[in-house]
Amino acid sequence: MFGRGNWAILGLVKESFDAFSNSLADPIRMAFASQLAAGAVARLHGGDSIGINPYNAPRLDEEQELTPDHETELARHAVADQEEGSANTLPEEILAGPGFGRSAEAFQIHPELPWFGLWAVANEWKNASDLPSIKEQSSYVLLERPYKFLQPTDKRTVDDKTVDATAVCRTQVPILLDFQLGRIYIESTNKKQIHAIIVSLSRLGAEIVPVAWNYPVASWTEAILNRLYENTRFREEFDKRADEARRFQESEIEKLEDREMETIVSKFFSMTELASGIWVGISGPARIRLHEAAPPVGVRNPAMATTLLGITSGTRIITGSLTIQECVTVTTKSGNERNIRRDLARFDLNDRINLSEIGAAMLRGFDMASHKKDVFREIRETRQVPSISQFWGKWLHQLSNAVRTIEESFREVLELDASQPAGIIPMQIGGGGEEPSKP
Repeated sequence: MFGRGNWAILGLVKESFDAFSNSLADPIRMAFASQLAAGAVARLHGGDSIGINPYNAPRLDEEQELTPDHETELARHAVADQEEGSANTLPEEILAGPGFGRSAEAFQIHPELPWFGLWAVANEWKNASDLPSIKEQSSYVLLERPYKFLQPTDKRTVDDKTVDATAVCRTQVPILLDFQLGRIYIESTNKKQIHAIIVSLSRLGAEIVPVAWNYPVASWTEAILNRLYENTRFREEFDKRADEARRFQESEIEKLEDREMETIVSKFFSMTELASGIWVGISGPARIRLHEAAPPVGVRNPAMATTLLGITSGTRIITGSLTIQECVTVTTKSGNERNIRRDLARFDLNDRINLSEIGAAMLRGFDMASHKKDVFREIRETRQVPSISQFWGKWLHQLSNAVRTIEESFREVLELDASQPAGIIPMQIGGGGEEPSKP
């Protein structure tokens, strides 16, 4: 978190706040939902499991050592709770331990707002060693020849004598729940993992709503990219830099004295100002189709993208990376004024913007470069380092703002009026409803 990543966005029923908070305050329920229990389940049953830790203690489970009997009992009750619903109690030694969060305050990242943060810990039973090399060693010792030269019956012998060296592999992803706006943010693209997280949060009382990016325009992701490019500013400057890139080595291209313009032409191949005052730049990685019958061409270099887009009138941008900026005027120490471009959000726009199978809207390649700078600036000015909860809260606040800016910017580019539902909206499944249109 706090850097470039991939986020799955889900809807959250605001009214489920009380049920979720009550679950977080229930020691037995939290013991079953914790990574302390999930780790025990994975170790004893040799299968996958998922548990949670509070936002400020990603490895809290390691602070409590379970006896073999307690580990067995906790795992047994946790599995029963998941499969059948369990009213069983646990020994006080387990419940009083420090290995899991047992209050709403342990997960709440803002003292007044209904914002929660937690770590989802996925435990997967995987090979912990290189199994082919183990078989090769056994083949040399037992039959004095490489494994690939063994007869089928001999291979079975080696396979039977080879111990499958496995262990629990642990991965963690941050989760942010905003009951004020009704959104959940999960930093993952793994469908299986996201589904397991949805199930875990649902057991804790959070009611989750499948959502998707949806705009009432055919192939809307491509439409946005190409409408932005049609209205790009600084076209002459982009063309000049593309021409220089064709004739000179990169080290031979003379940088512009205007630092703002140099940054624009070196990073982007399109920069458009919207009526709202927001600027949107397009950069690589991008895919460009030269004509309808041709497959898209992948490109990263902005000058090369400009060259490709100028080949034919039918050339179209299929995918690209968008950077949303605000342009502000500041006064330097010398008293002069200059423009500063501040990145609000950067993300990839392509046909993988939705995970429809699990009902998640995606932000791939998402970053807020200015967020880190803003935090450091605040530390320098106040001479105080924020608490962990403040780090998480500031990120959630800026992430929510960025998503809202993206939604409204897309609406503006596509020229939609306020009455048309668009942006990240609930998926309508069943009951005669229609699923969101594909990008």
